[in-house]
Amino acid sequence: MTMVNERSEAGLYELATPDPADFDELAAAIHRAYGGFPDPPEVEAMNREIFEFDRAVVVRHGGRVCATATVYSLEMTVPGGPRPVAGVGYVSVMPDHRRRGLMRRMLRHQLETLHETGAEPVAALNSTEAGIYGRFGYGMASQVARLTIPRGARALLPDRPRDPALRVRATEPALITGLVAPCYDANVAGRPGMLRRDETWTRRALMDPPGARGGAAPLQALVAEDGAGTRGYALYTVLSHWEDSSPRNIVVVKEIYAVDDAAYAELWAVLLDLDLTATVTAEPRPVDDPVLAMLADFRRAVPTVRDQLHVRLVDVDRALASRAYARDVDLVLEVEDPLCPWNRGRWRLSGGPDGAECRATDGPADLAVSVRALGSAYLGGVSLRQLASAGAVTERRAGALGAAAAAFRHDPAPYCPTIF
Repeated sequence: MTMVNERSEAGLYELATPDPADFDELAAAIHRAYGGFPDPPEVEAMNREIFEFDRAVVVRHGGRVCATATVYSLEMTVPGGPRPVAGVGYVSVMPDHRRRGLMRRMLRHQLETLHETGAEPVAALNSTEAGIYGRFGYGMASQVARLTIPRGARALLPDRPRDPALRVRATEPALITGLVAPCYDANVAGRPGMLRRDETWTRRALMDPPGARGGAAPLQALVAEDGAGTRGYALYTVLSHWEDSSPRNIVVVKEIYAVDDAAYAELWAVLLDLDLTATVTAEPRPVDDPVLAMLADFRRAVPTVRDQLHVRLVDVDRALASRAYARDVDLVLEVEDPLCPWNRGRWRLSGGPDGAECRATDGPADLAVSVRALGSAYLGGVSLRQLASAGAVTERRAGALGAAAAAFRHDPAPYCPTIF
């Protein structure tokens, strides 16, 4: 169904909702936009399975798909609990149609649709390039770390959490499908940014198509358990590497979750002492990953931090009212939003650890803030004080910035391991 027709010097562009019959063309356009690398058949089949055609948009030119974007109906933890979030993905523009405003049209259409239908008040995305989405009001809300740790039986502190009842066994990923969800779910509730995974998204996380291994061995699994059942698991693979005729293989940790600290530490202890290996890498990991505090020699670890989740408040009032705050807060925010005029103006935010409300007001502003800065601060991982130093927040009343920064912060740091 065509929704918008716009004519430019290049001809007529049609903004439309695709249907399932369009998927192959849509996927091919995305691959071309991202360099021409096709996904393995198993990955493409999963992409089709999770794709929400009624929430997607394509731009056609001369009948040919030249730009794409979609929304996934996700549930994400925010300070205060799980909330619906619009997961934006599959954003692409064909090389011969760049610099014509197509991405802006698609993303604005998404935001207008979410606003007009009263759907999710917050949108989030993973960005292939960190600087793309700020102009659309998205702010970097979480970071992830890549850990590189030398192998060694003494890599962890001797007084790390332990439980003599625990044992760790090796198994096949296909055999632990039913064990994964409880361990993963135990980590979702308390950490902003994490997404609830249903059966389909769990299968997606366990996928190991040969064409996507990049030369690594097949995926392997470890399970930490006691007499009562499973307490944690790890998924990893191994990259072959030799130096001076000796094996110096690299362990690549894909996932590691546990329901308690002792099981988590025991899984790491095994991963850090596998035979024929020299290094353990893990990505993406939380920037405050507990294993960093368990290391006997922090300097031997080489954490590299990058941006990960970018968040956009679709409706400022509903978004701010749907999260909790670390301490009581009563502030008037003057919001600037060039793309979504319904967010512009002054909003009184009142709340605390048990919830909040946010309503339009004509009272004097305590803080002036861009919608992008609010997106960055939303999950509690980026400080409003830091954003003020960068010029994205202005204090209008003395003391308001410190109060707001303290209220918005959250411990632990936000983390989203899921790419969508």
